[in-house]
Amino acid sequence: MLHEFRVEEKAAGQRIDRFLAEIFPDKSRSFWQKLISQNSVLINDSPVKSSYIVETNDLIRVEYFEVDAVGEAEIEKKAPPLNVIYEDQDVAVVEKEAGLVTHSAPGHSSGTLAEAVQNYFGDNLSDLGDSRRRGIVHRLDKDTSGLLLIAKNNNAHKELAKAFKKHDVLREYQAIVLGTPETDSGLIDAPLGRDPKERKRMSVQSEGKYARTYFEVLGSNNGLSHLLLRLETGRTHQIRVHLAMINCPILNDEKYGGKRVRVLDEDDLLLHASKLAFTHPVSGEELSFSSDLPRRFDFFLEEIYRK
Repeated sequence: MLHEFRVEEKAAGQRIDRFLAEIFPDKSRSFWQKLISQNSVLINDSPVKSSYIVETNDLIRVEYFEVDAVGEAEIEKKAPPLNVIYEDQDVAVVEKEAGLVTHSAPGHSSGTLAEAVQNYFGDNLSDLGDSRRRGIVHRLDKDTSGLLLIAKNNNAHKELAKAFKKHDVLREYQAIVLGTPETDSGLIDAPLGRDPKERKRMSVQSEGKYARTYFEVLGSNNGLSHLLLRLETGRTHQIRVHLAMINCPILNDEKYGGKRVRVLDEDDLLLHASKLAFTHPVSGEELSFSSDLPRRFDFFLEEIYRK
């Protein structure tokens, strides 16, 4: 279905998603935000963000198919539940389940964390950067669980992005790995880049990006180890590649550990983002949040700590 019209003077000065929701009262703002993010709404022949302010005489072109349209009720149905650990007017901390993609990508167009965040917070999210991941300041791999930081406005997003760039955000993970590191604690300092032979993998590359991971052995037994990990940098698959490099691949991480580390029927990694600490971008308050290890860790922890 194609709609094409111009903005009248009396309607100018409001966000495009709000404007469209008023023009088409049977469609929600969430519906329009989704179409806008898919570039199905053009203004003067160019894609825009949901925050775009319409101007008098703007030419708006909207195209969608009713059979594919996603109304508000369907978005709520598709969006996974969101576990909000903390929330104020500027930031939020949420807990991502393993198996949940952070934002839409080829092969994962719905049922993402970004959808859950959008469904829960609505317009109370920053709109900097990628429209598919409004408010999301950093990411976790699909099969990793744990804490994620959300920016609820652009100012908070900018300040948090600066903090991540300066390595001022504490990110701790816990993992169950096959084998035991040679030392009880240490630093893995190895640059990472896209694997030239398999583009979906990362690997240690002399010309790659600077990457550093600190580790501490919390417990070790029966050929397994329970590790505490702290990121200095946050490269794609960083912990996974670094641990595989020291011959301690994460359990269930076949991509970097091969079939020998497969221990679960599902793809969830034995990797969890368990702690997040940062300076509040507006108040300056020091905030710290922790997340308990999911149940998939229980059996392996019992094996490690069994006396």
